[in-house]
Amino acid sequence: MNPAPVTADDTAAAAQRLRDWLLGGAVQCAGGEHAGGIVGAIAADGRARYVYPEITGYYLHWLAEVSDETGVERVRAPAQAAADWADRVLADGRVPATRAYLVADEERDWRNDAVFFFDLAMLVRGLCAVAEAGVVATPSRAIARLVEELARFVDADGGIVAARSLAADARLPRRWSTLGGPFEVKASSRAALAARHVALPAALAEACRNLAAGYVDTAAAIPLDMLHPTLYFAEGMLVAEPDAAPAIAALLARLLRLARVDGSLPEAEDSDVPRSDIIAQALRVGLLLRGVDGAPDEATLDRLAAALVARVRADGTLPFRPDVPDPQPNAWCAMFAEQALRWHARARRGLPLPAAEGLV
Repeated sequence: MNPAPVTADDTAAAAQRLRDWLLGGAVQCAGGEHAGGIVGAIAADGRARYVYPEITGYYLHWLAEVSDETGVERVRAPAQAAADWADRVLADGRVPATRAYLVADEERDWRNDAVFFFDLAMLVRGLCAVAEAGVVATPSRAIARLVEELARFVDADGGIVAARSLAADARLPRRWSTLGGPFEVKASSRAALAARHVALPAALAEACRNLAAGYVDTAAAIPLDMLHPTLYFAEGMLVAEPDAAPAIAALLARLLRLARVDGSLPEAEDSDVPRSDIIAQALRVGLLLRGVDGAPDEATLDRLAAALVARVRADGTLPFRPDVPDPQPNAWCAMFAEQALRWHARARRGLPLPAAEGLV
């Protein structure tokens, strides 16, 4: 079934609902050990499941980018609380757990057997972004600690490893998040931006540059595999190698050929899992490519926007996937979608979009 035509008013209204939910306190811990931290998902009973450094970084970055819409004062308190959380969990040489669970979890989470380059890069970018937007004073100590940790991911060959095990007997599964590769370009492009605030170790700076540069000639043809990390790669290349935009347009065209009739996208080429974050990612990349040879046309962008609008609930929540019995409101899906729909409304009204580094 084709979605109904979407207008700038439609996408702006859906973005407003998402924005109100994200700023309403549901995604930020109000007290306790993790006060200020941002949760990844909310359980069926309404309780936050876990605090996530990667998502806290997204939230800080989103607050910086959305402050032009809301005014700085509206986002200052949640940004300061999130920055204070980051400072606490990084104190005394510590690194935050990938998922700090807030409710009893029956199974041990393998993710907490490692530290991930992607997590720390997203957190440092968020901290830098709120400082650059004038939302909070520069959290120099936390930024310096994160850069110190990020430098430890550069291997002897000058490459970036995706994960570092925290124990000698840790056995990490073979996932895109542990193997590294193209998707780390998003993380490395964000880590490189921290040089505005603190001197990067030479090996880290070079590794970040080389990772993106190494994909310039093959960007259009990388395997699609999982669409979520493929779009992370596209987002990173638009920041680190903007001249590669035509190749990213070709990559996006390949990906969009997997779109369903309703404008939604699957999790992977061989999957029917209808994740909301993937639609939002594709829409954001497509909007930034407007005017580039091979970029999606306006009708394609409208279909993606309509598919997202259809998933945004009246209370401003957005499920990770809508096809399960108890769809869970998801923080990063909401942030990606709010930004995508707000940008769509701006584009339809002839207003300029932010630079690619504004991508949360």
